[in-house]
Amino acid sequence: MNRPANIELYNELDLKLGIKSSLPHVKSTIGLSILLWECSNHPHELIYSVSNGDSICMPEDLVQWVSDELSETCADEQIDINDLRSTIESNQLYKSQIEALMVAFELIWKIAKVEFTDDTRITSAERTGGSRYPKKLKYTTNIDIIHSIIENDLQSYYRILLSWIGINISTDPECERRLVLALNALAESALFKLVDNGNNIIFNLNSVYKKILETNEAVNISGDKEAKGSLRILKSALSEGMNPYLNYSSGNVTSKTPNSELLEDYQKRVETYLKLSATKLIGLESLIADNDEDDDEENISKNLEEKRLTGGTNVILYGVPGSGKSWTIEHEYCNDESKMERLVFHPDYMYSDFIGQILPVIRDDKVRYEFTAGPFTKLLKKAYNDPSNMYYLIVEEINRGNAPAIFGEVFQLLDRVTDINSSLPIGTSEYGITNANIAKEVYGDPEHKVRIPANLSLIGTMNTSDQNVFTLDTAFQRRWIMRMISNSFDNHKFGSKKILDTTVKWKDFCKAINDEILRRNNVTSSEDKRLGAYFINSDNLTWIDESDFGKETKEFISAHHNNSIFAEKVLKYLWDDAFKFSHAETFNTKKYNSLEEVIAGFMNTTGNTRYRVFNENLRQSILSKSEEASSDNNFNDDES
Repeated sequence: MNRPANIELYNELDLKLGIKSSLPHVKSTIGLSILLWECSNHPHELIYSVSNGDSICMPEDLVQWVSDELSETCADEQIDINDLRSTIESNQLYKSQIEALMVAFELIWKIAKVEFTDDTRITSAERTGGSRYPKKLKYTTNIDIIHSIIENDLQSYYRILLSWIGINISTDPECERRLVLALNALAESALFKLVDNGNNIIFNLNSVYKKILETNEAVNISGDKEAKGSLRILKSALSEGMNPYLNYSSGNVTSKTPNSELLEDYQKRVETYLKLSATKLIGLESLIADNDEDDDEENISKNLEEKRLTGGTNVILYGVPGSGKSWTIEHEYCNDESKMERLVFHPDYMYSDFIGQILPVIRDDKVRYEFTAGPFTKLLKKAYNDPSNMYYLIVEEINRGNAPAIFGEVFQLLDRVTDINSSLPIGTSEYGITNANIAKEVYGDPEHKVRIPANLSLIGTMNTSDQNVFTLDTAFQRRWIMRMISNSFDNHKFGSKKILDTTVKWKDFCKAINDEILRRNNVTSSEDKRLGAYFINSDNLTWIDESDFGKETKEFISAHHNNSIFAEKVLKYLWDDAFKFSHAETFNTKKYNSLEEVIAGFMNTTGNTRYRVFNENLRQSILSKSEEASSDNNFNDDES
């Protein structure tokens, strides 16, 4: 007899609350996804884009479907199909990064799952470089709910959807109201995060409704930090009027007239829906366990490994200070805070800080001693339980702490599987270790062997010029890929920016200084003393003439933008470190005998005259790099 199979258990959704990508014009984006589904004969999956250089565009068959389905409306309104295609391809569905689309479609309205058509491409592929890759929409039954509302008057709703995507066309307000009500109902289970006085608040729209009803005051959803993930999209949706019960302005949410009188009943319906959605299926666990209780844990582990990404590794990025190590992490590895832990080693950092330790906690008015996980163990648990995403443990200044001691027995886990014939995924720890505390925290079983999973990478950074720091021994280093970050201005965003009010570009100044550093035989480890391309930031190069502003602005500038930052950072480094033993050969010590005098001499002059603080040869080298070298080049060090 043919019977249904047991209910399938799905992985929990990653809420992506730390995603920084925003999605402007939310209504237009959601509207287009509905319009394309209606025009393409209601598929479960729609490949809506193909490659067009670094961009994506509509496939020709989709263009034809849209043209055929909307022919009546286009004829009535004299809409050219090429203009319509251009409008569609300018939509955020084609322009935004996939991660922002995933938050909107999968986590708020749950209309569709967004995927690359190339299933080997990772979700972070569009974060840098501006390229967009072909995508597809895998629709949910929520699109059927929308269809049930609009199917009896398709032409009216087509006009609404066309107006949402930017076509100037008249619409029926009542039809639009119904569509907005439906979309709003679909979004009621979405979760959002804001930061309030350092604490995370996870909330839904029901929380907002209740607070408005309780206080009869505006509710602020901006928080203390930049909005991320679904909160960004919520703000866009509210500002576009996609919630019929709420008004939004500058971070504040209030009830909308005339629906304010309906909000109390609506909020109660939302709350009942949420309670039913959260109801646990009593007996489900035991029902499944009865099938094969002994193999349940093994099957769960097997399912995780079948879905796990591979390729985790250990990399140490090294180079001169400011060469761009942190920039490389953000742009080449990960910039999603929800997928990473970042920490800094220092001489007092210990194994217990890194792995975790037994600490007292109060439970039921009693003091108990429990294992409190450190950053390594926390991220290990995240990565193990979320096999579909890559995770990164970032260890800044890895050689400033006693790294072998901090890692302890975890040191053994740094050996990774590289053999494709291994029974373990590529990137998994080759050897497991016994650590009851980590095993219980990560696997729920203190007897489980601990391994770094294949979807967890360790990235360390260190400055090659650091002195008085711990040495990384050979046994430790051989377990890491050593990657030098070249001190290069290629693709540098502000290398061509001029220093303050001078004509010398930052990259040309660095070139002259670094050439001088390398030329010196009396500078210890001279290569490591070079100025890094990112030693300073763009603001440090900007000269602001305070005489152009009033008192209040001057006070702001004084607090937030000090014109002397360049001198106090760069000249101090050159005096105290790079040219520590050769002041007379580098600086104009006949006139400036101390660092204080050098900084004052640089700041109390203007234009290229500032470079008089250097000796004649180095000054000429700096100015010769400038395309607009001034007549001041003839200055002689002997002048007073």
